[in-house]
Amino acid sequence: AVPADLPIDPNEPLYCYCQQVSYGEMVACDNTDCEIEWFHLACVDLKTVPKGKWYCNNCVSKMKGKGHRK
Repeated sequence: AVPADLPIDPNEPLYCYCQQVSYGEMVACDNTDCEIEWFHLACVDLKTVPKGKWYCNNCVSKMKGKGHRK
C-alpha cells in the first residue's frame, strides 16, 4: 500500500500490478517489451532486488507461450 502521508501527483506515472505510484524499492522486468516494466518488491513477493535477470509473471507467461525459456 502507498504510505498515506505521501502527496499523490495526478500526473505521476503508475507502475506495478497494483497500479500505484513509485515508492520504496522497486525491481524492473528485464523484458524490453514489458508493458508494466517496474514493480514494487512486496507486490512480486521479493524482499530484495534479485541479482541477474528477472521477469514479471506476465512476461514469463508470454515467453512460455512462445516457446522461449526463462
